Amino acid sequence: MTPGWWAWLTAPWRRRRARKSTVALGWIKARYHIFRVLLANNERALETLAEVDRLLRENEPSRLAETLRELRAIVLELADGLNRLTDGEHEALYPRLAGLERRLDAALERYSRAPRRLWLALGEVTPDMREQAGGKATPLGGLIRAGLPVPDGVCLTRRACRVYLRQTGLEDRLKALLQQARAPGADLGDLARQARDMIVASTPTAAFAAELRAAWDSLSDGETRAVSIRSSASSEDGAEHSFAGQYASVLGVRTFPAAVAAFKDVLASAFSARAMAYRAAAGLARESVDMAVLGQRMVDARTAGVLFTLDPMDPDSGRMVLSAVPGLGTQAVSGQAPADLYRPSRDIGREPIEATPAVVAEKTVREVLADDGGLRLETVPDQDRLAALLAPTEIGLLRDHGLRIEALAGCPQDIEWAIDQDGAVWILQARPARLVRPAAPAQPGFPDGRGAGQILLSGGVAASPGKAAGRLAVVRTRQELDRAAKAPRPVVLALHQSLVDAASLVPEVAALLVDMGNPLDHLAGLSRELGIPMIIGLGTATTALPEGEWVLADADRGMVLAADPLVWQSAPAPISRRAARPDDAAASLRELVLPLNLTDAYGPTFSILECQSLHDMVRYSHEKAVIALFEAGDAIAEETFSLVRRLKDDQGLSFLIIDLGGGMAAGSGAVVGVEAIACEPLAALCRGMATPGLRWGKAPPIAGVTGLLSRSLLDGRSERPVGNPNYALVARDYLNLNARVDYHFAMIDAVCGANPRENSIRFRFKGGGTAEIQRNRRAVFVETVMRQEEFFTTRQGDMVTAVLVEGSRETIRAKMEMLGRFLGFSRLLDAAMIDDDMPGRVAAAFLAGDYGLERLESE
Repeated sequence: MTPGWWAWLTAPWRRRRARKSTVALGWIKARYHIFRVLLANNERALETLAEVDRLLRENEPSRLAETLRELRAIVLELADGLNRLTDGEHEALYPRLAGLERRLDAALERYSRAPRRLWLALGEVTPDMREQAGGKATPLGGLIRAGLPVPDGVCLTRRACRVYLRQTGLEDRLKALLQQARAPGADLGDLARQARDMIVASTPTAAFAAELRAAWDSLSDGETRAVSIRSSASSEDGAEHSFAGQYASVLGVRTFPAAVAAFKDVLASAFSARAMAYRAAAGLARESVDMAVLGQRMVDARTAGVLFTLDPMDPDSGRMVLSAVPGLGTQAVSGQAPADLYRPSRDIGREPIEATPAVVAEKTVREVLADDGGLRLETVPDQDRLAALLAPTEIGLLRDHGLRIEALAGCPQDIEWAIDQDGAVWILQARPARLVRPAAPAQPGFPDGRGAGQILLSGGVAASPGKAAGRLAVVRTRQELDRAAKAPRPVVLALHQSLVDAASLVPEVAALLVDMGNPLDHLAGLSRELGIPMIIGLGTATTALPEGEWVLADADRGMVLAADPLVWQSAPAPISRRAARPDDAAASLRELVLPLNLTDAYGPTFSILECQSLHDMVRYSHEKAVIALFEAGDAIAEETFSLVRRLKDDQGLSFLIIDLGGGMAAGSGAVVGVEAIACEPLAALCRGMATPGLRWGKAPPIAGVTGLLSRSLLDGRSERPVGNPNYALVARDYLNLNARVDYHFAMIDAVCGANPRENSIRFRFKGGGTAEIQRNRRAVFVETVMRQEEFFTTRQGDMVTAVLVEGSRETIRAKMEMLGRFLGFSRLLDAAMIDDDMPGRVAAAFLAGDYGLERLESE
């Protein structure tokens, strides 16, 4: 039989094989491109979810329907992409999405017909709402979420005040008056009287009256409880301008008609001569209307007053100034009546609270709530006139609250407070204190009892605004996540990457710190939904901050500060979830779009049946697509065997490479060297594998291990014999590697491109040629190394899965080089796991660069 005859005989078979391989390669490339489109759609979906969240929070219905249509189209594209990627394995997504869309249509119809909501419950006001909620309501909302005792309230937003003026036809007339006020010699008093007369004489429209009624009903609960109606302008109570006493407050409001009148009085005070003069002196535009109106339940006070967290006349004394009057605090604020004066130490542990005040005033009258509305003066009984108003425990509680509020605000505070007839302490208002001179810079630690000390980390980005304190819990593994769920509250959770696995714990934590992350990822959206502070981009939160220590997360400034445990360990628990009223049309719409219910991608509840929102659909499609490509299997290599290139590598592993496009240099032949690799993650992996000192092909230098090498090189228990080739699917910025290294196998799926949001590494390590106990010990070694290398790890028996998401291109390259070193270092190491100490010792050797295990050999 001549060679020519054999070639002629096998030619049809070779042509069929080539066609089959070509078709298979086209199929693989199509899968890869579907996957990349799906990644891009996932990012678009997260951006659109964030926009829906903003539109719902800011009550912007005009763009909401269009944005939701865009989001639904993206979710459908994600479902299509996943089913194309998996040959229709997830077709149940379509009826699930159709059911969600029907409910969304109904909810959107209700939302579009519902009156535009113009007020917020005080607990719903977040730090990024100051422009709409104003300078009084915004800090009070933060204090409510921090767990501090603030009376319930509502905020009629700046938008509501502008809508009122527009609906009543006053907007243009008031603008004309304010223009006149700019003229030299203008009679501000006369212009202010005209403005007030217009507003007081106006009548709200039926729609606006319904909004006022809803806000009033939420405060009164059908009772005739007293309510205060006060200003909350966006320029008020700030660090630069206080507007103290410039705007109106109406106290003791007990009926809805009185509340409407009070609303108009407060709104009119924005145009008073005094307010216009103050704005001009402060350099603010007179014609700018930035008024919001705050309504709060009033405290039936036994005593009330003002607390300065630093003595304004002597800021370096280490003391506070606390004044108290009987009844309501109006006379303490106005200074119209004598007050008891206390000067408690800021240092909780330095000295006991004294029962005797520094100044005991003779108190003859007190202001109290009148039964028919408003306030009234009454005489203080003779036996109470010289009695101290505060007990030591009450002084201590006010001091502790003051330190917490100061720590949250980041500056000394001027706080109005009250103690009711049952002895409960309430915080009524907090604003920056005005000092005669700045206090001296604080020393490291807490020498003067500050609730927050030195800055531990800075330079982060707020993914969700706010501030909160708690004990630090660092999470890098599944076991650590489970442990954090049982840790004493409050907890500040530190993650290296923004893991969706942590979503189930988010409602229980005070704040989130993330080394990497991005403001549009799943965890960031959930944190905003729940009103929980989250800081991303901190870099070293999981390594530089001590586990179990008290820290204050200040998302508004992107920093983490040390927190004084004496101040915070007895603090009330933070309130993480903003309560939604069941009759709120926006709430039902929000529930169908934003909540994330799917967390553990490998858990039993990660299923289509558990998709309750569009966010769930996005999460499901993305995660299942990643898993599908990660676990593609050996069939890919088998179907395209004739079209692969072989990587020539005298050391390390040998690969068969399937180029999906741009992964190899142009003109590469069937056998290529490392220099032909254009795939960034594979090139980095090969650089790591070329590290000098790695034990490629050598047994660990430990007695009793070398005999293992005489065993057969075929491991019948494994999924793939050692003799089968390792293969890699590559593109310019993508690698999917299946590698068999002696008796274990490793899988790597990596994206390393310019967009950190798409970048990721998923690594799986399993198997071994020894007894189960030794394989499990090596899994502990693998988990230890991956955890120290900042991967989130899950270990089940002898299998370890490690994940790193949203890293920069430089980070992904560095971790791929590490994995290259790790593949060479870990060969046959299960045989070295002779006792329970060995996993830690070997991990320490690898992390220290002792790739030849020379120290263990010498031992």
